[in-house]
Amino acid sequence: MKKIFQILFFIAISKIALSQTKFDELLNEGMSDLGKKQYSKALSNFNQVINGQPENAEAYYYRGIANFGLGNTNSALEDYSKAIEKNPQKVEAYINRGSLLSELKQYEKALIDYNKAILINPKIVAVYNNRGYLYFLQKKYDLAILDFDKAISLNPKYSMAYINKAYSFGALGEDSLAIEVLSKLIYFIPDFAPAYFNRALEYKQIGNKQKAIKDYDKGLSLEAKDINALVSRAELKDETGDDNGAVKDCSDALQIDSSDSKIYFTRSSAEMDLKKYQAVIDDCTKAIQLKREYVEAYVQRGNAFDLIGDYMNALKDYSKAIELEPNATDAYDQRAIAKVSKNDIVGGISDLSRAIQISPNDVKLIEKRAILWSATKKYLEAVGDYSKIIELNSTNTKALIARGDIYILLRENALACKDYMSAEALGNGTAISKRIFNCK
Repeated sequence: MKKIFQILFFIAISKIALSQTKFDELLNEGMSDLGKKQYSKALSNFNQVINGQPENAEAYYYRGIANFGLGNTNSALEDYSKAIEKNPQKVEAYINRGSLLSELKQYEKALIDYNKAILINPKIVAVYNNRGYLYFLQKKYDLAILDFDKAISLNPKYSMAYINKAYSFGALGEDSLAIEVLSKLIYFIPDFAPAYFNRALEYKQIGNKQKAIKDYDKGLSLEAKDINALVSRAELKDETGDDNGAVKDCSDALQIDSSDSKIYFTRSSAEMDLKKYQAVIDDCTKAIQLKREYVEAYVQRGNAFDLIGDYMNALKDYSKAIELEPNATDAYDQRAIAKVSKNDIVGGISDLSRAIQISPNDVKLIEKRAILWSATKKYLEAVGDYSKIIELNSTNTKALIARGDIYILLRENALACKDYMSAEALGNGTAISKRIFNCK
């Protein structure tokens, strides 16, 4: 689930005193339409006002909101600029134009607008939130936090600023501080579900999965139909061994939205742990139907096919995953395992070699290939792989003993004894017996 990072467009609609003129009636009708998100109707009303009163700054400002609602970004920018031209003190127009410029990555222009808005009225909370977001986009996290603090000082219950400040701390790697910020928000607004969801993400980041699940529990008790939270909790339950709970969360999420491929894939991971391989195949198939290039789903389905003995379909899925993502090391790794299970050791070595080219320091991949080199009596190649593992981690006693064993087969007893003694010095008991038996 993505963290909530909010930027506020000023859409506050306050009724102006109704006058007898048709223009005032049209303006009020347009503002009412905006409140109902009837943007086309609102646009028509504001056009009529502007045609009759081309100096009316309010009409331009509100037409900018209508254009934004219709996705007409350039027209919205022009309208906000026109509103500012007609009324240079129209602070809301500066805020909204700044927000649009920020979305368009015109950061310097956006900053000018936010600063101007603050100069006109330094008490508007939203502008500090938006400027903080702008600083965040520029990775000026310290400045962003200062602005969010300012927003909070103006309104201690301004939820967006707390969440955005926490997100900024997260970007700095200060997850504990992010948790403190969100905890403070929860203190002020205990029934605000997004605060729990975001704090759960921070807890997960620092490895406290149980507290993360607890926060998802609380958040979902407030917003039971939040799909992202359900799926995120399912992932945590899967990781902590509550596979049935993970399946239930995903099933509940699918009751809300059955068109999300990730939900099917997440459920398949828990089903894999439960050894419900046909269910895994069914869910991965559904995920692939919804997302044709879902590499992880092909690999997962391939694993399930392999476990039920459907070797050809397993290979087909692994190969499809590799076709879609040529650098998918997991697909090569799993295809290698499938090939070896059918005594295609050469094919397994080939796939592992490709995976190692992509991830040259992956110890698990190197170790698997070393074992296969040994099985095919390619002892020098096996020594090379174990030497690489030891180079990456000189305290890997398993690799030291394995290389020692191969040196014995190569009649290089002195080298073997050196490896056994190195492993023994690191506290490996198996190395002692090997050294006593092989070294004089």
